[in-house]
Amino acid sequence: MRPLQKRVVIELHDGNYLLVNPYSGSADIIDAEALHLLESPDTEDENVAALKRRGHLVEETEETDLFHSMEMYSRVLHKNLSEQHLHVIMPTYECNLRCSYCFEKHLYRKALKSKATMDEKTVDTLFEVIQSLDEGSKGEKCVVLYGGEPLLLKNLPLIEYILKKGNDCGYSFKVVTNGSELYHFAPLLAEVTVLKIQVTLDGLRNVHDKRRYRKGGIGTFDDIVKGIDAALEYELPLGIRINVDSENINHLPEFAQFYQEKWYPAVYAFVTNVCASECVHYSPLISAEEFTKELIELFVEDERMEVFLQTFRYPNVLLEHLFTGKPFKPRFWACGAHTSIFIYDPVGDIYPCYQAVGDHVNKIGVYTPELEFNDTFHQWRNRSVFTIKECRECNIAFFCGGGCAYGGYTTTGSIYSPYCDKIKFSVKYEVPYLYYLLKTKKISLSEARDWY
Repeated sequence: MRPLQKRVVIELHDGNYLLVNPYSGSADIIDAEALHLLESPDTEDENVAALKRRGHLVEETEETDLFHSMEMYSRVLHKNLSEQHLHVIMPTYECNLRCSYCFEKHLYRKALKSKATMDEKTVDTLFEVIQSLDEGSKGEKCVVLYGGEPLLLKNLPLIEYILKKGNDCGYSFKVVTNGSELYHFAPLLAEVTVLKIQVTLDGLRNVHDKRRYRKGGIGTFDDIVKGIDAALEYELPLGIRINVDSENINHLPEFAQFYQEKWYPAVYAFVTNVCASECVHYSPLISAEEFTKELIELFVEDERMEVFLQTFRYPNVLLEHLFTGKPFKPRFWACGAHTSIFIYDPVGDIYPCYQAVGDHVNKIGVYTPELEFNDTFHQWRNRSVFTIKECRECNIAFFCGGGCAYGGYTTTGSIYSPYCDKIKFSVKYEVPYLYYLLKTKKISLSEARDWY
């Protein structure tokens, strides 16, 4: 009998440890004596029996069997999820903003793409393709509007056409927008089934307008606030994404107060860090570890931050399991890019990943003149923790799914490289903080609204 080789041991603030079984999600708080016992189990000790019962102690070949069973389960799950598609339509690559940290800046240098916009004939062709892919599918019929910026006022007739077409075909909608012209579209969106709208606000006016602005440096804060208010007036479900780096992270508490007084809890909000991009050099970036530590410090020091508690919930399967009581769902791949997502751009190309749009190396096919997938499609769909060498040996792989494939590509040139950007710091810092919060203030993630 021996401990799991892939066991996860997390040191807590009170001197105890959280012992997590990465195969089942079983988690137990143990003291230093039990941790020592785990390394040298005495079969006569009653604690050993408990550790064995919880799966932390196994027979010699048992862990190998566990790993293989997880691999077999992942194949069944992948097959099922691959039959449930998420269709993402990019009506245009064009955007009305020139945000300082935009990861699509490289598109502005490609005249064909940056100005490309769908027409009604392309929309008709696209929905024929979407319906053919979804034939026989039992999954949710949903279309995401993405860009570029999907909600440009000059494209309102096109968006109206897409919404009507999708609605007639039985599809609901999600929208990812910068929010600057949302107020023009709120009445239109209210006529169809909208599951969620995501807008971005990076702080109060004096902070946000230095980061997310139109050509000429014209700020967007007031217009976005107007758009959020309009969406609420039409009872549209709304979420705010807050992108942070060294320039605005310390301004989060004051924005939290504004958000709480104006929109909470009707509007959901979460904080994320600006990530590195191969197409733009952005000096205010902070590392994933710095972001995690500084964010937790803000939560500890300022109670106003508690309205952003949902930040810790998604897409972290470990935190969601430990602190909401949801069943543990191992993460075999990083996101839907490896199972279900098709992103259709305005020039007829298909991409698997929101960050990869416009990058021809990662194009997975075309939808016009007819639907056709290439070898890159299979490369993206086959990426999992079982096809990445480093992940097969990693004890927290089932929590992160190998990390972002495009992040791996931009770092090493291969999507089959792991991208360990956040999860190890979540395990090291976020788990102890949330345990402390639960123990001292009785506050749990289960009390936060489940936006996802």
